[in-house]
Amino acid sequence: MQDELKEKIKDLPELPGVYLFKDKKGNVIYVGKAKNIKERVREHFSISLRHPRFEKLISNTFDFDYIVTDSEADSFLLEANLIKKYLPKYNVRLKDDKKYPYLKITLNEKYPRIFKTRDIREDGSLIFGPFHSAKSLMKTLKIILKIFPIRTCKYKLPSRQKINPCLEYHIKRCPAPCVPGNISEEEYRENVRKLIEFFSGESENVEKWLENEIKIASENLNFEKAAILRDRLFALRDIHKGYVAHMDEDVFIDVIGFSRVSKYAMCLIIPIRKGRIWDKEDYLLEFPEETPDEEIIEEFLIQFYSRGIIGARKILLPFEIPNKEMIEKVLKEKRELNLKISFKPKDEKEKRLIQMANENAKLALDEKLLEKGVLKERVPVSLIEIKDLFNIEKLPERIEAVDISQTFGDERVGAVVVFEKGKPKKSEYRKYKIKYTESFSDAQMIYEVVKRRIKRLKEENKEFPDILIIDGGKPQLSFAVKALKEEGIENLCVCSFAKTFDQLYFPDGRMIVCPRNKRNALKLLKLIRNEAHRFAITYHRKKRKEKIKKSILDEIEGIGREKKIMLLRYFGSPERIFSASIEEIKKVKGIGEKLATKIYEKLHKIEK
Repeated sequence: MQDELKEKIKDLPELPGVYLFKDKKGNVIYVGKAKNIKERVREHFSISLRHPRFEKLISNTFDFDYIVTDSEADSFLLEANLIKKYLPKYNVRLKDDKKYPYLKITLNEKYPRIFKTRDIREDGSLIFGPFHSAKSLMKTLKIILKIFPIRTCKYKLPSRQKINPCLEYHIKRCPAPCVPGNISEEEYRENVRKLIEFFSGESENVEKWLENEIKIASENLNFEKAAILRDRLFALRDIHKGYVAHMDEDVFIDVIGFSRVSKYAMCLIIPIRKGRIWDKEDYLLEFPEETPDEEIIEEFLIQFYSRGIIGARKILLPFEIPNKEMIEKVLKEKRELNLKISFKPKDEKEKRLIQMANENAKLALDEKLLEKGVLKERVPVSLIEIKDLFNIEKLPERIEAVDISQTFGDERVGAVVVFEKGKPKKSEYRKYKIKYTESFSDAQMIYEVVKRRIKRLKEENKEFPDILIIDGGKPQLSFAVKALKEEGIENLCVCSFAKTFDQLYFPDGRMIVCPRNKRNALKLLKLIRNEAHRFAITYHRKKRKEKIKKSILDEIEGIGREKKIMLLRYFGSPERIFSASIEEIKKVKGIGEKLATKIYEKLHKIEK
């Protein structure tokens, strides 16, 4: 079959267009675009150029077809339409694309109507969308129809038959153009025009127009009309209540956030109109796992911006894409959209907006995948941020931290704490009494604890941590790395975390101070470090108390186990026995003056 297809490639045109790969049942499994169809299809089948991502695709391809277009720009839009039509298995596509609603305004009718639809075929109507939530769309529509009432019914107007006004007229959401003389066509068209302005992001122009109309009605002593317009103005402002002003009034941007897990990704759009955040719209995409992030974003841009009214003048992306200029050209030539695509924030405000969009995309993706059962629990944002901060490929689900505690070389101990998925796993905490290191140096004790920890994990055939954190600075890190190398561990991510400025040190010489935009990562890292410190110092204090009990009280002649217990119960702690007088010690049951004096003298090292 592959040989037959290679022969068929020879007859392909060297022109721009779209090609369709089909399985043995004739189903379209992949749609691609090309400047040169013949060259692009040949690349797919060429062994020397074949990418692992396309191996499954080619093995399941039994036939292909193509459509020639006038230009490469046409092929971009045609590809997007065919992906929506066939939902091919190996393409990036909006998951459950049919669920996203659109708004349609039938401008080709004398009295246009507005309604929610999923039918986006071109018929002369104006289309807004897609909208991520049908519920929020209908809520906004109910309010805006009170401000600029137009009809939602299916009647063909004007009509020869008599039509009685419906409920929408009586609740003031429709001016009833079905009743002759109820509203002029000019006045009705003005409502339609203002409604279009609102959904195009020009709500402030609408507000100014309403304010001016109220002023004119008041000057003409038409107070009834002024009151109606005032109520419409207040309703419009209610829609924007809570919108956040971030930028200058002349800013119209779509900020796109991106998050990905396996074969799913979330593209989340934060639309900013007149410097205000309007809402957020999230779209789940599905694709082959090997698909690069850049290609996912490109396909989303073409699919999303190929239809509907777009109020943005600029698209702000979280990272660079290779076909930026081509997508801008396609949208300009075929959609008459003069959109600029950028991946470089021009200031701190835009930078924060991208961070906000990415964080919201992450949360939205988690919610969708939890609903689908793909994720059993939400992945903490802190782990995502740590992954980015440490520049590692795998999500750090298991993090271990090591700390040392001692008092001038006395009762030297170490501790290891374990966090899984951002939460402490206390059943796997481990304590270490320093046995082999004579030095009082924390760094050398770190070496012993790390070496013993790794040995035990190897012996018990347990998983290594994704990240190993050492409490301290460069010296502690260097001894930890030495221990790892001696145990043959080369690829473990290890760092030291210093308390001075919360700086992270890495074996390759990097030093990172956790940035403000990684606040969740910093919070978790500090929690882990502090927990390691708490666990180590608690063990150290316990060992000191045991030493005090054993070395002082047990050395006094005449004090056995029972009298030692009586002393500790009476005073509550060894420290209080130290500060007690002879008279106070005598009050303990079974302790006479002679023994009390002996205890006092021994504790305070007083010689007669």
